[in-house]
Amino acid sequence: MKKSEMKPYKELLIALRARLRGDVSSLANSALAKGPDSGESGRAPADIADMGNSMLEENNSLLLMDNEEVVLTQIEEALERIADGTYGCCVECGARIPKLRLNTLPYTPYCVKCAAEMETHRRS
Repeated sequence: MKKSEMKPYKELLIALRARLRGDVSSLANSALAKGPDSGESGRAPADIADMGNSMLEENNSLLLMDNEEVVLTQIEEALERIADGTYGCCVECGARIPKLRLNTLPYTPYCVKCAAEMETHRRS
């Protein structure tokens, strides 16, 4: 892929990275502010159900943070591939990744075939 073709993807990746960093920071602050034994407003929960809801919300926030951290890592790796001129090529087989796929998932390191194979191996 030519450098001129990579520029819009680089800009998109930088914007995604900035947004996700803000989301992760916000989720972390929210989870820390609530604490494990507190209710919605930081006071003690009224009953077991409130405590369960608080724990579920905190767990969901942590899961979202973990997922967003993975995506942030993939974005950083995609920006490195842009810098070294290999962006748009599958890191597994070397095939060109279709622009339609890059438009949908700009940080993907894999072509559709390799991504499907990896998903199949992961499930088995």
